[in-house]
Amino acid sequence: MTHDHTSLKSVLAAAGAACALLCAASGAQAQARPQIKYQPAATAPAVPDGLKVFCAKTPDDLNGSKTCPVIYYGGFATWIYSFIDNRFSFAVVSYDAKGNVVQNLTRDGARYVFDVTSSDAGQTVILHGQANRHVELRWSELPQPPVAAAQP
Repeated sequence: MTHDHTSLKSVLAAAGAACALLCAASGAQAQARPQIKYQPAATAPAVPDGLKVFCAKTPDDLNGSKTCPVIYYGGFATWIYSFIDNRFSFAVVSYDAKGNVVQNLTRDGARYVFDVTSSDAGQTVILHGQANRHVELRWSELPQPPVAAAQP
C-alpha cells in the first residue's frame, strides 16, 4: 500500500494556515502551539559544522525532498538536520529572526527527517525519520520567547 505524503503535507499545511487564521480572528495567542511549515531545503539558514540538510520524502525513500519540515515556535525557527557521519540522531537547531543559532540539541534514535507532527495532549513535537523511527521533543525544550519584565 502506498501513501502520497506530498498530498498529506499539503493538507496539513492548509489546515495549519486555517488554524492560524481562526486563532488570529479569535484573539488566541499566535504561538500557543508549535506550527510546522514545509520550507525549501535550499533556504536553510547557516548549517553548523558536522551537519547536513537532508529531508526525505517518505520513511523509505532516501532520494531526498526539496522541502523540509520546520518548527516555528516562540518567534524561533527550528530546523532538523542530519549528521554528516550518518548516525541515527537528529540535530535540532533553532534560529532567531536574524538567523543566529540560539539552541542546538542532539536527539538520538532517528535520522533523515521527513515529517514533524505536534501533539497538544502531550505537548510534544514528533520528528519522523527513516524506517519509521521517531524522536519526541517536549515543547518546553524548544526556545522560549524572553519573559517581559514586570512593570512596577
